[in-house]
Amino acid sequence: MKGGNLVNKFVKVIELLAIENHDEKSYLRIKLSFEEEYELCWEIERDTANNLKNICQFNGNHKYRLSLHITSETSNNYFKSVLTKTYLNTSQRIYFNCSVEYKKNLEAIKNSNSMNDLDLLPFLSISMTEIEDTNATQTNSIISKRYNTTIKWISGGVIGFIFIILFGYIYNLYLYEAEINNTVVANAEAKIKEVNSNSNVTSHTNLSSEVSSNYSFPYVMLTDSVAYDIPEGYVAITFDDGPSKYTTEITDILKEYKVGGTFFFLGINAKKHPDFVRYVQSNGYSIGSHSMNHISMSNLSITDLEDQILQSTLAIEDITKEKLVLFRPPYGALNEQTKDVLYNHDYKITLWNKDPEDWKSRDADKIFDYVRNNKTSGSIILLHESQAVIDALPKIIEYLQEQDLKIVNLH
Repeated sequence: MKGGNLVNKFVKVIELLAIENHDEKSYLRIKLSFEEEYELCWEIERDTANNLKNICQFNGNHKYRLSLHITSETSNNYFKSVLTKTYLNTSQRIYFNCSVEYKKNLEAIKNSNSMNDLDLLPFLSISMTEIEDTNATQTNSIISKRYNTTIKWISGGVIGFIFIILFGYIYNLYLYEAEINNTVVANAEAKIKEVNSNSNVTSHTNLSSEVSSNYSFPYVMLTDSVAYDIPEGYVAITFDDGPSKYTTEITDILKEYKVGGTFFFLGINAKKHPDFVRYVQSNGYSIGSHSMNHISMSNLSITDLEDQILQSTLAIEDITKEKLVLFRPPYGALNEQTKDVLYNHDYKITLWNKDPEDWKSRDADKIFDYVRNNKTSGSIILLHESQAVIDALPKIIEYLQEQDLKIVNLH
């Protein structure tokens, strides 16, 4: 998929509005957003429809978004996909089994570049259901999508057969007001920068954070979609690229000093070392995703982006049995497409404003000197799992505590 294609200029979002059965067939009523918003009826096979019914409650309180991502085959020709359930400011990702047919049709939607492409997909239609009276049989007419794309729903009173005979298809039309997607896309532009010891840390994300100690360690709740600092008086030490052979020792040092820490794991490493993931979790430390394979995400198509994000999420959540919220893109590489995909999956992008470049020096003294020589209040410090970090970490913690700073988890 080329970067210049329209599919890469618009992030597709599929909102699930209802699941309906008509004439022994199952349909998903969806709102598809990318160029504009289109309300469509998607015919799917019964098993996938039932799997979705079991996890959805269409009571007006929740909204549901279908992921464009499918994981690898599970068993009996079934795959796994993701439904995001949102209510007010909370969201939950729910996995469900889906069929080969659902996977094939989802990929067709994902690869469509325009409404003309969608128009050619035989499983998608604009739908109209009329109930003539309470005793009549409910009928569902799947009508052509060749109408102007601005017509979202075609409805009216009872249309007599005489009008069909004399005038063809004449309908009373009205437009539903398109519902604004409730996903909040932050306008903040994350900018990673070094702040020297003589300058003040400023928040480029208008960060509003809640500080709490309800967990094992004090933590800062990040409320903005992009964050690279935290309130003054607090410090977050973060560790990338694990889990690794260094994970448990880093955890033990944090635990010994009774301070917080946040680990950003790669999905591929989590699969190799699930016990290390559980060890971090069981000791009360925060876990985020750092992608599946540590690829620069700014150069990826939307399909590959979702693969990197959701495969990693699935790998880690299968181990922790807890929802993953924090995401740190490899190299801090962000463009609008990457941010849009992460926002649509309700991740908090967690960057940093202090980088000792420990991966380059591999020198414990240089790592510590960097921390000591820079203003650390309100900072998110980027470290990587290594022996040099293990050697430097006790001195870093002791120095931060001497500055009367609280070392917190990120949530």
